[in-house]
Amino acid sequence: MDSNPTGYEKQDIPVKPVLIGGAIFIVTVLITIYMLFEYYVRVLDDATYDFKLSKRSTKLEQLRKFEQENLNGYKAKEDDKNSYQIPIEKSKEILLNEKK
Repeated sequence: MDSNPTGYEKQDIPVKPVLIGGAIFIVTVLITIYMLFEYYVRVLDDATYDFKLSKRSTKLEQLRKFEQENLNGYKAKEDDKNSYQIPIEKSKEILLNEKK
């Protein structure tokens, strides 16, 4: 029969394997937490970036409209009837052709 009449174990647990297993578990948990944090930061940055880009700035739209009208349009100047505004690219082309 049983040499232990009380029914309890009298041996100690194997300390070395338990410590190694515990250390591996803690390292695994720490690495997982770090990776989840990095993933969270990336997702948050992407979401913030997308949100900021989704908003259209009215000032920027007004500036682009102003540039389009003044840099790329034809029109007669109001202050001088013999003066005309031409697109900037066309004026560059004319200036280059005059120098030849």
